[in-house]
Amino acid sequence: MKKFYFLFLVLLAACDSGPIHTDYELQMPQLPQAWLEVLDEPHWRILWLNSEGKWSSWEGRENFPTIPVIQEWTTPVLAWPYWPEKGLLPGQMSPAGALFPWDAKGSSIELSWKAGVDAFYWQELAIFQDAQLSSGTPRVPWNFDWPRFRELMESENIPSEVRDDPWLADWKEIAQKTAESGFDRRRIKAQAGTTLTISPSPGKFWIGYSSFAAPLEVDDGDPLVLKVHDQTETWISESGLLHCSSAAWIFVPF
Repeated sequence: MKKFYFLFLVLLAACDSGPIHTDYELQMPQLPQAWLEVLDEPHWRILWLNSEGKWSSWEGRENFPTIPVIQEWTTPVLAWPYWPEKGLLPGQMSPAGALFPWDAKGSSIELSWKAGVDAFYWQELAIFQDAQLSSGTPRVPWNFDWPRFRELMESENIPSEVRDDPWLADWKEIAQKTAESGFDRRRIKAQAGTTLTISPSPGKFWIGYSSFAAPLEVDDGDPLVLKVHDQTETWISESGLLHCSSAAWIFVPF
């Protein structure tokens, strides 16, 4: 991502008076009720862009930091929940997030699970900066039309299953293709998957990695049936963690 940082700093330096920074308090989202029932309150790993255009981070459970925000462009905040006592690390559950200035209210930035998708997509667009530069048409995420993107995500132009759970889409692939050839809403669709059946189920009540996914309840002796994909996903029950993909699965009891 060195080219991304370089381009970001060049744009900062181009401002006549330089960037304006103001510190904002973070308003964290309420955890999904099913997550609370199985996992309790999380630790958080918070990421944001500092005044040099590089990622800063903070980890903890309370006394959340105030963060400086560059005023001139749309920039993200990502908040990854994790439970080290359960063996769940940052990145295994879907993040909350925000985009400044759109999620700022007064001196606060309000994080939400829905904006976590936007912030993650922002980050992935930045990662593919090399492709943007080589194409001759840099598609920088801080100039992306985020209000229009949010309207699109709420519209019937997006498949209903993705509107219900945006993490069903492959945002890494969407970001890469956006960087290479521009944005196309037709790419925002649920990933193809395969059915995984584990019989009997190693747990009764399951929560998924997505904050939007409905929990699953399985009766004693019945199988657990999931749709899985190429990348590894994590499901959690009262008895342990299930790491699964289309290629393999492993259950790790607590």
